[in-house]
Amino acid sequence: MARVTVMIYTTLRKRLGISKLELEGRSVREVLDGLCAYRKPEVENIILDKEGHVRQHFVLTLNSEILDNKRTAGVPVKDGDILHVFPPVSGG
Repeated sequence: MARVTVMIYTTLRKRLGISKLELEGRSVREVLDGLCAYRKPEVENIILDKEGHVRQHFVLTLNSEILDNKRTAGVPVKDGDILHVFPPVSGG
């Protein structure tokens, strides 16, 4: 399993009280499952929709590459990768 740094931003950072976590997994989805388990069910309810996919208003990037939220299981990770989780931001 790869060790991945998960960077958490804006409103999600505020709700969780953390800005990053070190998690393990073989795919982005496994890493996200680890994030959801961090404070279950709160994080899971925030990030995942009813079908268990990452909500479309979140932006996920792996080492600066934007990911398709519904295809995270097929994206492998390696040691040292950085997964950025950007929740929706509003304001004016």
